[in-house]
Amino acid sequence: MVIYEEWKKNVEEKLREVGLDKIPAVVKRCPKCNSLSLEFDQKTGRIFCTKCGFEMFFPK
Repeated sequence: MVIYEEWKKNVEEKLREVGLDKIPAVVKRCPKCNSLSLEFDQKTGRIFCTKCGFEMFFPK
């Protein structure tokens, strides 16, 4: 169990270094059409609905 705790701590530190803790949690349900069709483009910070065309941008 100690090995797992050390591994988990190392992984969390590496994720913080990369900046993955800054990625927003994405709700997959579209607020406009209420369907489960939201997708997130990590390069542009854009959330978009493939069904109704809803878009939202997150600042980098």
